[in-house]
Amino acid sequence: MLNNLINRHDADRLLRKVRRLELDPVLTKFRVHGGARVVRHWSRVDPSLTEWWAIPAVVKRWNLLMTGDPGLSFPEYVAAEYFAPRTDLRGLSLGCGTGGNELLWARTGAFGRLEGVDVAQQRIDFATRAAIEQGLADVLRFRVSDVNRMTGGGERFDVLLGLQSLHHFDDLDETLPRLSRLIEPGGTFVVDEFVGPTRFQWTDGQLEAANDLLDRLPEERRRQADGRIKHRVVRPSRLSMVLDDPSEAVDAAALLPGLRREFDVVEERPYGGTVLHIALSGIAHNFLDQKPETVALLERCFAAEDAVLTDVGHDFVAMVCRPRSDPG
Repeated sequence: MLNNLINRHDADRLLRKVRRLELDPVLTKFRVHGGARVVRHWSRVDPSLTEWWAIPAVVKRWNLLMTGDPGLSFPEYVAAEYFAPRTDLRGLSLGCGTGGNELLWARTGAFGRLEGVDVAQQRIDFATRAAIEQGLADVLRFRVSDVNRMTGGGERFDVLLGLQSLHHFDDLDETLPRLSRLIEPGGTFVVDEFVGPTRFQWTDGQLEAANDLLDRLPEERRRQADGRIKHRVVRPSRLSMVLDDPSEAVDAAALLPGLRREFDVVEERPYGGTVLHIALSGIAHNFLDQKPETVALLERCFAAEDAVLTDVGHDFVAMVCRPRSDPG
């Protein structure tokens, strides 16, 4: 309907909220606009175990596709291949959220100082506490800042990290060249990103593959946190995406072409997610254990995605890039 501006699933979701007397949060979304809605959305500190990134076997799969070794993480790989023997690098991580990724990069030992910036104070507070609790406060610091303002302030870093944050950026034709000015000559831009459909407008091919996978999972593995059974993956309406978070995948489909255009890509490692990301969303907590039956089910899930990646492509990619102006 209207190029999927709204769809019947919006009405179903609204009806469920009305039945549970949860209408006020919906009305609030209409009252809060633009950047304020982005800050409100990302101020909810709620680490989730219901998404695919929480599954240990999925993380091992990422490692295998990104580094060739299921036991070697992307941060460890990049630090060894591109940063060693440096231990004094100055890094900046864009849109750090609660700092989980930054903790991994700080542990590589490559950084003398790694800063994470985000627009939401609550998430910065959470990340700061985590760095202190894990003994990394001397290396890892967090602060509230708008990256778009930083690009005009003359700051430069040896390493710029875009870790599941760049797909929240719009105006990529202007933003990506500005980001390159944050990197020192000879520096590195490391990217780990969602590069799939803008506003999560999943393609027919990936919806078909994801729903075929769901059909083959036992019902108990499709139970969501609220008790409902996940039957289908649906394409979210554009209106629901904007109301939930105006920045989510705002120009995601243009991100990978933009990165290839504005930077020299030293290494590019796609790692799927086109099917697993959406099929396992909301039900990942049913796959966290290491029991043989769980491992077997996940292997079937991985094989199902592998079988269609040539046709549907990859929605996630890890990259090592350098600014085009860098002669090296």
